[in-house]
Amino acid sequence: MDPQLPLRILEAVRLLHRLGYRGLRILPGLNASGTAWRIIVFNVTEWRTGDEFGAPYDEKESCRYSTADENVFNESIQFPADVSHIDVAEAIIDAMPSLKRSGFEETGNRAYMDWYSQLMSQVSKLTDLPIAYSDYGDFDEAWGLGLGTGRYFPKPPKYTPEPQLTSKRAKSDEYYVLKLCNEVLGSGCQQQKTFDWLLGLPSKNTGLRASLPVDGYWEDWGLVVEYHEKQHSEAVPFFDNKVTASGHLRGEQRKLYDAQKATMIPEQGLTLLIIDYRDFENAKGKIVRNHEKDLLVVERMIKDVLQQPIGDHR
Repeated sequence: MDPQLPLRILEAVRLLHRLGYRGLRILPGLNASGTAWRIIVFNVTEWRTGDEFGAPYDEKESCRYSTADENVFNESIQFPADVSHIDVAEAIIDAMPSLKRSGFEETGNRAYMDWYSQLMSQVSKLTDLPIAYSDYGDFDEAWGLGLGTGRYFPKPPKYTPEPQLTSKRAKSDEYYVLKLCNEVLGSGCQQQKTFDWLLGLPSKNTGLRASLPVDGYWEDWGLVVEYHEKQHSEAVPFFDNKVTASGHLRGEQRKLYDAQKATMIPEQGLTLLIIDYRDFENAKGKIVRNHEKDLLVVERMIKDVLQQPIGDHR
């Protein structure tokens, strides 16, 4: 029996779209010899200009698969033959720690999600697998549905990263809070900063440890800000009780990582400030934005944690 993992991967991406991980895209194709189908799953918010597909093979966080590997996903995870798309979805999230839920308008990927849903309506068996590139066949105008079938599907909507990323930064609560911090401190932060001493739990399969990014880092101030959304204080039922690559339940792992940051960041001589959505007026886990009031909240918190003058930011 041929491995069904290719179909489960495609279904997992559709599931994650529905669950709010709307920045995911795929790049499927054939290897040079045309003997194996392969795919890479990546985050559109890290799209690189000047490349038709956004150069996903160069990204730090992505998931890869080839039918030449049968049931081995992302070069390390041995799935059973009857693996479910839910298990694959969990593996994708484990491999991409900076991937977050987002609103439709935050990634600029709505048109792609609509396109992907239509694509999946045409893919039900292994002979339907989409092909974006190959040395065999013409895929300049459309993607193939199977090799040599004569079936094609329109290419995905083009992605223009600059305006869409601006939209994402303007819309997310995390960036809204980081922007308030920038105003208070009078300087911009490094977002999703990683450190070689801040690593996640080792994978049970490979022993590898992924870097744990922090939300905002101001080097001049030695300050790290972590914004805690609703899932840091309330359970997310669908995933929290699932086992991660490290062997821990996802909700438990999140708590471990929060505790790890709370310990290790100060140990490195840095100041950690945790800002929670409940520090502001909120509704359904989202900040009800009032710039002046929220700025005063953030200013007070930063002054308390830094315990030094920060100047008049206004």
